[in-house]
Amino acid sequence: MTKYEVYDLTRYFHNVRKKDGSLNPILGEDATALTACLSYLLEDTNFVIKAYSGTGKTVIMDAIFGLLPEEFYHTMEHLSETAVWYEAPKINRSRFVAIPEAQKLPEPVMEVVKTWGDGRAAFRKRTDVTIGETVETRLNPKYVFMCVAVENNKGSSYFDAELERRCMIMHTNPTVKQTERVVKHKLMTAAVPMSKVTTMTTEEIAGLRQHILDAIVKRDSEEALELKNPCAPFLFEAIPSAFPVSRSKVQYLLRLINAVARFYPDEILRVNKDGKQYGLVTPKHNWLGLRIYLNSFVEECLHMPSHGTDILKLFPDTRLDKFGFADGETIRMSSNEIKKAAKAVGLPFTKLEPILVGLVMTGFLEVDEDKGKRMYYKSPLIDEPVAKINWSDLIEETKEFVRENWPEVGREYTGRHCGSIQIVDPFTGDNITLGERAKRASEVETTAPKPFKAYKDYIYVEKYTGKDLKKDLLLHAEGDYDEKEIEEIYTRWSSKKS
Repeated sequence: MTKYEVYDLTRYFHNVRKKDGSLNPILGEDATALTACLSYLLEDTNFVIKAYSGTGKTVIMDAIFGLLPEEFYHTMEHLSETAVWYEAPKINRSRFVAIPEAQKLPEPVMEVVKTWGDGRAAFRKRTDVTIGETVETRLNPKYVFMCVAVENNKGSSYFDAELERRCMIMHTNPTVKQTERVVKHKLMTAAVPMSKVTTMTTEEIAGLRQHILDAIVKRDSEEALELKNPCAPFLFEAIPSAFPVSRSKVQYLLRLINAVARFYPDEILRVNKDGKQYGLVTPKHNWLGLRIYLNSFVEECLHMPSHGTDILKLFPDTRLDKFGFADGETIRMSSNEIKKAAKAVGLPFTKLEPILVGLVMTGFLEVDEDKGKRMYYKSPLIDEPVAKINWSDLIEETKEFVRENWPEVGREYTGRHCGSIQIVDPFTGDNITLGERAKRASEVETTAPKPFKAYKDYIYVEKYTGKDLKKDLLLHAEGDYDEKEIEEIYTRWSSKKS
């Protein structure tokens, strides 16, 4: 029997096909696609992708629902206030609900979605004139996947904090680099047979669909199975506890880890305790969950404004002088200069001020006054979020925790899941071993050796097996290379191969 890895989901997203068989891959959005797919389908987490129009929100949504039989989901389009109630039979029969353009739904329909977010059914009473009686319509609670265009002011007015706290939220990448990646792939697809640009067969995709469906059905049939994570107490170092929002957001990190466990149902160790059935999550599942979602989770906990990460990348890191202040070399930029820099890299910001204010309030940016002009610079006190967990320590602590709190299965759990743990990286497909010399989840990708701009590019060239290196490097590279750099890479590669 084929054993599927989370990495196979990444491969699927790189090889998505439309119903007519044409390619419609998701490129450069691996973390968002994996988080959405696992959390929504396997852990029943209401999910939202908030992003600018045309940046791939619905492509990700379509790919995820493409893993399901059509009878498993219902799509809510631009319904009127009453139309949703006439679709009640279809909605009640479905397992999931897709909302491609949530900002276009009428406010009363959005209130239904909020009610579902609380796990409650929505009701509507009306008088049926044909029988002269009051009739009640019920919409059973559903788990929703929504896409929201952030530039639509009308929708954002009632897509408010009350709704957002009920959902896991992520964003797509709006940059020029990402656009170039997609356009290059589409141009290549137009130039060569599909077999040249696909890396997953139709049979493999069908098998992955069946695997996901089996995991969903197994989860539904085991409603009484409650997942417990013996590693959870030792994840504390990764949680930004200085921010109160962590209290609610941490549930999404734990849910994603549970979803990873559900992707590997045979690895969940089941145990009956006090008349209840539990399933124990393993260190492997924790490592994969943090690898996929940790950075996005930390940014959410820090109240990182929408696309704040993209703005921060416009600034070089700020160094401290001997007095603890930003040194004289620090780059300071006015809002107009930031807007020009954002435009140059393809960030489609029309209203920059709210993002800058949010970044200043949360401490990511600092501001100086220069002749009445506000000049922004990157805070020297905040780095991009990375995992702080020592995995060899975590595994040892988990062993002791299981022996004490789950003695019924302590020996089996530590023997099966706490030795030399083999993991397939969800993004690269590399084999990772957790153990004494365990890598941190966020440290799998290391600094790229010159002249490479990104570690993924270095790995791509090192593993290269044939074809035209120069052409393929231009198509697949993470970084932007000029002709001289490409020639240097090509020369080094050629000398190694010879």
